[in-house]
Amino acid sequence: MPGDSRDWSHECDRLNAEFERLDAASIVRWAVSMFDPDVAVSSSFGADSAVMLHLCAQVKPDILVVTVDTGFLFPETITFREELTRRLNLNLRVYRPMIAREAFLEEYGKLWRSNPDACCAFNKREPFERAKRELKLRCWMTGIRREQSFTRREAKIVLRDFDGLVKVCPIATWTARDVHEYMKKHDLPYHPLRDSGFLSIGCQPEEGYCTVRVKPGEDPRSGRWAGFDKTECGLHKFESGEGI
Repeated sequence: MPGDSRDWSHECDRLNAEFERLDAASIVRWAVSMFDPDVAVSSSFGADSAVMLHLCAQVKPDILVVTVDTGFLFPETITFREELTRRLNLNLRVYRPMIAREAFLEEYGKLWRSNPDACCAFNKREPFERAKRELKLRCWMTGIRREQSFTRREAKIVLRDFDGLVKVCPIATWTARDVHEYMKKHDLPYHPLRDSGFLSIGCQPEEGYCTVRVKPGEDPRSGRWAGFDKTECGLHKFESGEGI
């Protein structure tokens, strides 16, 4: 990719204009052709994560899949992760916080209640940033979609991320209907908690915090960090100013 910011800005604009009209599989193929083997797809193994994992596995069966196990995930998420890993034969790398769950609780207590941003920084952002460094990635793909929330509505399909890596969002333009049709076509499973009203699934350190059920008519991420002015954990940055 172009080396200086002016070149990159021009190239990014050109690619985004082109990719708005391109199908998701072709965007994945572009990313793999440009950056293989230094490319990975990140996954939270959330409500509809099977879509991106299947898309990427169809293009490159052994593509690196990076996930963060914060130590506070739903048991159903762990089971779902294991199921998809077996079913899609994923080349999965699981990263964990430097401080294990019990040590974290002993030192910081219920930090998610008082400072959820700091809790996310310890348990999610640091492991993911470490993964990108250790794996020497030049590009990472993610399954965020513009329809998911207010903060994501301006998400670009390709951009130079804040740490210099190229980030690609192949299904940024997809709607919930697009997701459902793809899942149905390929007989892919949703997260087991989705049918219980959990449309965006993160941590659950205790009942009523970090992930709660979404009410009818609310956007999928409204159930995250209930009671706080926060819908993102910080892995992604948007022009709106809030990070995922």
